[in-house]
Amino acid sequence: MRLSIRWRLTLWNMLAVAAVLLGFGALVYGLLRGALYDRLDHSLLSEWEELKGDRRLAADRDERLRYRIHEFDEHQHGLCVVYDEAGKVHARTERLAADSVPPPPDAADPPRLFDTTLPLVGRQRALCGALHLGQRRFTVLFLSPLEDVDRALGQLLTALATAGPVALVLGGGLAYLLARKSLAPMEELHRRAEHITADRLDQRLPVANPGDELGRLTRTFNAMIGRLEASFAEIRRFTADASHELRTPLAAIRIEAEVALGKPLTVEQHQELLGSILEECERLVRLTDQLLALAREDARGPRPEPAPVDLAALAAGVVETMRPLAEARGVALDHEPDGPLRVRGEEARLRQVFFNLLDNAIKYTPAGGTVAVGLGRVDGDAVVTVRDTGIGIPAEHLPRVFDRFYRVDKVRSRAEGGAGLGLSIARKIVADHGGRIELTSSPGQGTTCTVTLPADRPADGKAG
Repeated sequence: MRLSIRWRLTLWNMLAVAAVLLGFGALVYGLLRGALYDRLDHSLLSEWEELKGDRRLAADRDERLRYRIHEFDEHQHGLCVVYDEAGKVHARTERLAADSVPPPPDAADPPRLFDTTLPLVGRQRALCGALHLGQRRFTVLFLSPLEDVDRALGQLLTALATAGPVALVLGGGLAYLLARKSLAPMEELHRRAEHITADRLDQRLPVANPGDELGRLTRTFNAMIGRLEASFAEIRRFTADASHELRTPLAAIRIEAEVALGKPLTVEQHQELLGSILEECERLVRLTDQLLALAREDARGPRPEPAPVDLAALAAGVVETMRPLAEARGVALDHEPDGPLRVRGEEARLRQVFFNLLDNAIKYTPAGGTVAVGLGRVDGDAVVTVRDTGIGIPAEHLPRVFDRFYRVDKVRSRAEGGAGLGLSIARKIVADHGGRIELTSSPGQGTTCTVTLPADRPADGKAG
C-alpha cells in the first residue's frame, strides 16, 4: 500500500533534514579536527624550528639536545626521541619508557607529520625530521599526545549523535504539520468534487488563491468540468435530435402499415402505401448511415499514415458519380479542373466530404440552376469550391449550419430526406486533415462552400 502524499512529504522532508544534519555535523567535525590538528602541528613545527636554529647545538651537541628535550617536555608535555645513523636511541625524554620507544622512522627534509600509536602511551601526533650536526646525521622524532584532541572530537560526536535524532524527530513533526496544513485545501477540493455529478456539472470548485499551484490546478479542474458540461449537453441534444429524427419515419411507417391492415384496399393503393413505406425505410437507412459515420468519426482510433491524394482526380470522380442525380433534377453540374492538386490524407474520407457537399448543393438548387466545382491553390494550400445557384441561406443561420441536426428549412429538409448531419461530418473530416471549411451565402443567390487543405509538399519544397 502506497503512503499518502502527506506522509510522503513528511518522509522526504525528514530525509532532507537528515542530509542537512549529516552534512552540518561532518562540516563541524572536520573544522574542529582541522583546528585541533593545526594547533598541534604548529607547536611541533615551532619546536623543530627552534631546535634547528639553536646556534649552541654544534658546540655542545649532547647537552643542548638534552636541554631541548627537557624544555619540550616541561612546557608542552611532549615526548622526543633522537636516533643516530645506526638507528639507536641517542637521547630521549626521561619519562618515556624504553618499551614505548618506537623504531626509528624514515627521516625527511622537510619534516613530515603523521599519527602514530605507542605502547603504554597511546596515540601521538608525530613530527620526524633529519638533523645534520657536523658530519653526523640524526633523526629527531617529536611526539605530542592526541588524548585531548580525541577527547574533544569524541565529545563532539556524542553531542551530534544525541542532538541529531532529536532535531530529526522535531523536524519530522514540523514537516508533518506543514504538510497537513498545505494539503488541507486539497481535502476541501476533494469534498467539493465528490458532490459534482453528471446532474450537477453547473457547479465549480472554489479557487482560494489563483496564483499558486493549487489555484492553477483548481482552474484546470473547473475548465475540465466546463468541457464535460458542454459535452454532456451536446450528448443530450444529440440523443434528443436523433430520437426525434428516428421517430418521424418510424411513425410514418407505422401509420401506413395500420392503414394497410385496417381496411381492404385495391392493388394500386397497396402499392402506393408500400412505396411510401419504402421511402421512409430509405430515409431511415440514410439517417442510420450518417449516425454511424458520426459515431466512427467521434470514436476514431489511431489513423493510418496519410497518403498522397490527387484532390483534382478525387473531385472529378465525385462529380461524375453525382451527375445522374443532378440531371434527374434538371441541375447543370460543371467541373473546372486545374491540373493535379495533391494533398495528404485518407482518400475515402475526403471523398465523403465532397459527396456530402455536392449532395446538399444539388438538393437545394431548383431545376435550371447550376452547381460548379472549382479547384485551385491559395498561399500554398489546396482549395476546392462548390458553388450553386440555389435558394441560399439566411445570414442568421450561417453560424449554425455545421451543427448536428441543424436545418435551415426543416420541412424542406425532411422532404428531401436530410437530417442535418452532412455538413457536420464534412467539417469533422476536414478538421482532421488540418484544413477548414467555410460557407458564404445569400438568400435567392446561392451558396459557396470552400474547402481549404494543406497541399502536399514533395522533397523540393514546392507544392504538388
